[in-house]
Amino acid sequence: MKRFSHSKLALIALTLASSFATSGALADYRLTAFSNTIGFKALVSEDISATKATFASRSLKRMDYFEANNLCVAQILLEEFEAAITSCSSALEKAEDSSELTIQKEKVALASVYSNLAVAKAITGDTAGASIDLEMALSLNQKDGNASINYDLISTNLIAGS
Repeated sequence: MKRFSHSKLALIALTLASSFATSGALADYRLTAFSNTIGFKALVSEDISATKATFASRSLKRMDYFEANNLCVAQILLEEFEAAITSCSSALEKAEDSSELTIQKEKVALASVYSNLAVAKAITGDTAGASIDLEMALSLNQKDGNASINYDLISTNLIAGS
């Protein structure tokens, strides 16, 4: 398996709107994909066919946590929410065994994965679980703008649902 250099971790925020998002529930949430790894170019291009093709022959077991996160983002965009929860959860498990990043960059990356996981959970109706994941994301990286926006959206939904 080809290894990518993550020493210069770059996070790119993808907004769910435009051509990928087919349901109104997705439009306001924010996702984060990791550059310099599989799937990033397809995600940025917002090409559904390219995104599906990029991950079609890949096994989640063989992915590192950066790749598993990007798969999770793709699955959310493709409205495969249960699969996205599995992929994001796998990314978090894989991160525990990783020593590729400094502690600070690791926290930034983990916060992004937790935020993505929260989006998938929120869309499936698990707003309480999503809220917990977003609290974890913000405890790891208070400056994560996507996690903050997602937390505000989910908090609003929790209050409205009460």
